[in-house]
Amino acid sequence: MFCFCFVESQAADVFTAIPPNPFTVVEGSNISLEWGYHLGGRLIERIEFREITSFPAVLILEVDSVVGRISRLINDYIGRLQVNVTATQTSITILGANSTVDSNDYEFLIVLVGSPLIFNVVTISVQGKYKSRSVFTFQFTGIVRTCFKDTFGLYFLLVH
Repeated sequence: MFCFCFVESQAADVFTAIPPNPFTVVEGSNISLEWGYHLGGRLIERIEFREITSFPAVLILEVDSVVGRISRLINDYIGRLQVNVTATQTSITILGANSTVDSNDYEFLIVLVGSPLIFNVVTISVQGKYKSRSVFTFQFTGIVRTCFKDTFGLYFLLVH
């Protein structure tokens, strides 16, 4: 006879606020993520923030709550990441969103002392800045002999 026991964290009962998912931001803007939580008196051992689109997942940030400071931050985020961790809230801000670097799935993880893990996953979508389009209006007199569209979507008329 085999007995399997699974311990599952009830994250919905713990989180009082989570970022919208997907979290959409315009390139160059800051990505401001905030989680609120009620841990029922349990103590936080550490907070982790991971990029989970890659395999294996990339640990971006680790905050050791016992010491109360960042214990790990990967080089790509030095100078680009601000974090604030309290007993009831964590805010993480990534400065200057970049569509090629920051558009990924991320996991926010709370590791409690002697308890199961609590996590939340958020997808960040960084949208490129759109440039305004110029519209030209013109009049002509003549006969259109050829009309074609190039690879950039521009229309050309050959008038004789």
